Formats: sequence, structure tokens, C-alpha cells
Amino acid sequence: MSATAAQKISISVGAADLKWLRRRAKRHGGNLSAVMAEATRLLRQHEARERLLERFGADANVPAHEADAIRAEWRG
Repeated sequence: MSATAAQKISISVGAADLKWLRRRAKRHGGNLSAVMAEATRLLRQHEARERLLERFGADANVPAHEADAIRAEWRG
């Protein structure tokens, strides 16, 4: 979790999604709150990437084969 104090909330999710979330939590220590925190962090990263790509405009459009090559280079 972040450095700020955690707050308890109530959320509603579909039955299938809750089942999946609980399975994921079980694989990672059983902490459903940690799974929700991870999901939140990933969504925030996704939105940050979208904002960055918007700043690049048309230059952000990369053909799939070039994107694959870039990812392969990042992986080493």
C-alpha cells in the first residue's frame, strides 16, 4: 500500500469478477485488499501512459512489428 493511511470502503463487483479476484488473492497470500491496490496501481499506470502518448501525438503511432521489436529490446 501507499504511504498514506488505508481507508476501508465498500464496493460491488460481479460474481465472476469477485471469484477471479479471490483466486488471485489466494495465489498471492490471500489479501484481497492487496489485489485491489495492485489493480488500482496498474490502472493509474495505464492512464499515465495514455496521457504520455497523447503528448506525442501522431509520433506515438508505431506499427505492431516495431512495437514488438522495442519490447524485445527492453526485455534484453
